[in-house]
Amino acid sequence: MKSHSDERKGVLLTILATLCWGGGMVLSKRSLNTVDENSLFVVQLISAWACILILTLTGGKLSVREWKHGWLGILEPGIAFYLVLLGLARTSAINATILQSMEGLMIIGLSFVFFRGKVSSRTLMWGCLSTIGAILVTTKESILTGISIDSGDYLVLLGTLFAAAYVTLSSRVVGGENSAESLLFWQLSFCIVLVIGYLMLRGQFSLHANQFNVYAVSSGALAYGLSFYFYLWGMKYIPTSLSAILLCLTPIFGVSLSVLFLSETINSQNIVGFVMILLSSIFITRQSTTEPRSAASF
Repeated sequence: MKSHSDERKGVLLTILATLCWGGGMVLSKRSLNTVDENSLFVVQLISAWACILILTLTGGKLSVREWKHGWLGILEPGIAFYLVLLGLARTSAINATILQSMEGLMIIGLSFVFFRGKVSSRTLMWGCLSTIGAILVTTKESILTGISIDSGDYLVLLGTLFAAAYVTLSSRVVGGENSAESLLFWQLSFCIVLVIGYLMLRGQFSLHANQFNVYAVSSGALAYGLSFYFYLWGMKYIPTSLSAILLCLTPIFGVSLSVLFLSETINSQNIVGFVMILLSSIFITRQSTTEPRSAASF
């Protein structure tokens, strides 16, 4: 059984991951002013791969043991991010962010389906509250006006499901002798080969030196590199259900950084969402670090 200090370390690492995801989203939005979506995706993947390669080499963690798990990178950021990108072209950003906020509960559900992982009713309750909070944070218009579902929404939802599958399956291989750095290196390597090969077959691959600007490079290092590194590392110390719920902190960081650096605004509905996410995250964290957990939990 892991100690309370290990669990606190896992929570901190997961929060750092959500901060990197939030910051990466803001920088990605800024990057789209000068770089098209396909080129930006490739630049971000290369930047993330280089970032993780440096971490892996400096820490002496690179090994061929984890290469067999590299295919998980095809799920995310590969298929998941590409499906979301396609969906964004056919639906609103509001609908996309709402659907993506369902990832936490999807992870809990997939963990039960794949591995029969146990989850308490209290954890599920706080997970639902956190997800609702994420919806309120990321929605600019009143949620009472309703949400239409079209083909773009289904693509975003499918992409989110792939992202949840990635987290669920990665949680089973990140522990033990496997290092987060080497595992992520191989996952990004597989993903880059897949994405570049796919874009070349479609005749959409175009890459120039001026596309590697500070915003594009840093957004990739944060969103696809350090975020996954911290998240995979954190999953060594906390159950998948807790890490899934903490993912709902991402909208808080994303919205806050958007207000600070992109001059975007938030309303009272967003503030209510902030409070709901914070409360659920605090209570589920306190519950995880104070209650004993059986070996069957996830």
